[in-house]
Amino acid sequence: MSAKKALVDFHFHSIHSDGSETIESAIKEAKKRGVIALALTDHNNGEGVGELVSLCRGAGIAALEGVEIYAAFPLDKDYSWSPKYCGPIPDFTILGRKLDWGLFRETYQLPLMRYWANYWLPETLEKLAAVGLDVPYLTREEVEQQLKDCGTPRVILDVPKNPRNWLKLLELARQFEPDTEFEAIGERPVQYCNRYLYANGKPAYVLRGPKEFGVMEALVLAKDMGGVLFAAHPGGGFSNWSEDHFNYFFQCGGRGIEVWQYFHSKKQIRHFLELAVRYNLLVSGGSDWHGKNSNRTLGCWDKPAVRTPSWVFSQLWDKLP
Repeated sequence: MSAKKALVDFHFHSIHSDGSETIESAIKEAKKRGVIALALTDHNNGEGVGELVSLCRGAGIAALEGVEIYAAFPLDKDYSWSPKYCGPIPDFTILGRKLDWGLFRETYQLPLMRYWANYWLPETLEKLAAVGLDVPYLTREEVEQQLKDCGTPRVILDVPKNPRNWLKLLELARQFEPDTEFEAIGERPVQYCNRYLYANGKPAYVLRGPKEFGVMEALVLAKDMGGVLFAAHPGGGFSNWSEDHFNYFFQCGGRGIEVWQYFHSKKQIRHFLELAVRYNLLVSGGSDWHGKNSNRTLGCWDKPAVRTPSWVFSQLWDKLP
């Protein structure tokens, strides 16, 4: 396959967080679609990275190491709380050629899990119950079991999937979309819950990470791990960064931006490339693929306009620490 047609993808998820595919299955999909370089960026853990690197080597696919994390913007700024934008704690990815996962676990993963177990998950479930949803009671042991893979706790998805909650979800959705049909709730309950309960400013919103772990801390973590911090999918229709978010990120020393993504518009891609030139940033891109049943495709094989150019891998390999 020519370099022009070859695909690369530096943002996707596996069963080790909220994706549906094993690493082996993801590699098979990559080979099928002509992907020549990958980075696995599971949420808050690197459990699958070693297997990915090993299987990519055997499949003739280049591999970077990666992870997707959360970091807080200043909570005293109005832009952090604006529902038009990504909210006070958006996503970032860390990419590198060889990352220090022991440091990652001690510095980021374990503190995040303590915060989730002690505050985020219990508070979220309490708020879901307060609006009238049927929410299961979890013992401390069950909470820890829900959090063991550091991905989205199953209960957060199971509550909206419970048919007993669909009438209440319909009532909530119709406050914003009056024409919403009951059948639509049954087909996409998690989507409606994400939009009208879990989102910034909605009744069940809780800060998904400790406010003490901010952008500066994330930049230090990435550097100490041997990688670079990237603004993850800063466009699209669900996680837009405002110019204030970008300015703060760059002022803190941010060096990377995910330019290409499955839901980025051509206008957004141009803007992010302009920012990369202006601030001398490393650029990355990916599909945010969650598996064969997701609405994204690995390598964005079906959407040429948003594919990450193959030269991006060479740039990353040469310039990552």
